[in-house]
Amino acid sequence: MSAQQGLRVGFIGSGWSDRVQIPVFRLGGLTPQAIASAHRENAERVAATHNLPQVFDTWQELVASDSVDIVSICTPPSLHANIATAALAAGKHVICEKPTALNVREAEAMLAAAQAAPGRLAIIDHELRFHPQRLQMRQMIKEGYIGSVLQARFDRLGSERLDASQPWSWWSDAEQGGGMLGALGSHLVDLARWMIGRIESLTAQLQIGHLYRTEPHSGMQRQVTADDHADLLLRFANGAMGKITVSGITPGGYGMSILVVGTSGALMLDNQDQLFGMKEPYPRGSWEPIRPKQTTPPLDGLPNQGAFTIGTYYLAQTLAMSLPMGETMLDDAASFYDGLVVQRVLDAARRAHQNKAWETL
Repeated sequence: MSAQQGLRVGFIGSGWSDRVQIPVFRLGGLTPQAIASAHRENAERVAATHNLPQVFDTWQELVASDSVDIVSICTPPSLHANIATAALAAGKHVICEKPTALNVREAEAMLAAAQAAPGRLAIIDHELRFHPQRLQMRQMIKEGYIGSVLQARFDRLGSERLDASQPWSWWSDAEQGGGMLGALGSHLVDLARWMIGRIESLTAQLQIGHLYRTEPHSGMQRQVTADDHADLLLRFANGAMGKITVSGITPGGYGMSILVVGTSGALMLDNQDQLFGMKEPYPRGSWEPIRPKQTTPPLDGLPNQGAFTIGTYYLAQTLAMSLPMGETMLDDAASFYDGLVVQRVLDAARRAHQNKAWETL
């Protein structure tokens, strides 16, 4: 890698990489270099769309290539562990999509691989940690703006899984890591840990909307085994209580929001990513807008101005500045250890649902 060329990224998977990562990583100062996908035609389409120099037939070839410095894993969760461990063994930096893996055992293997490659970056793509308003909210909690945390609520409400015409895919299959809990609930679990602290115990209820969906190639009806909605009740080690709701079956949707209530104040991030505080007089005061410390100017080329896109931009910018300096332990990034802890929460939530009980972590 030359200083002029920048860090070269190889993408495995043609979905999220196409929609967000490739254009936003480029804007953030990284160099999209190559792609591999389960279907060669998809990889070629994405490469042509985004002007990538290389297309590989298999992820193994991409991981082994000397032309790639960072491997971004944008595949179904069932492939995460194998690709991440192979990429780290090949000397590559790794950014892995969430959920970390299929289960705790695989996440533990990924952490072991990261620990065996201390000079390599190994992070889970919880890009919301880099979103300016979420960073500010976390800092204000730590600085005592709300006093001691009493309650915290993290919501992501959407309606996409109510559509019966949505085809069966890996998203519908628990064995491949599908479901709203893993795909989006993992983000909320990570934010809860990052903002509030260690989760001590939980219980959960999961729900499937449409029990069958049509497999697009065969036209056959296939059973849905992955959740479309999840409610988690949390107890934090610091005494706070929490709730996470992640839904694909809420008519009209709403998006993401966070509410954190403390002994002397409260903070709220609404579904437009506007931050509000209630401080004095508390608790009968009104919500006052909090001016962001860091604002994102409109950037030409961003696919949208959503939280995931903005977070991805700042993550890419951080990587472009830090990795050439040899910094692989990034303060705000979710490490593979963080990914393992989130995986423990996801696995515990599924057990709690099945057993109708509280799980201690």
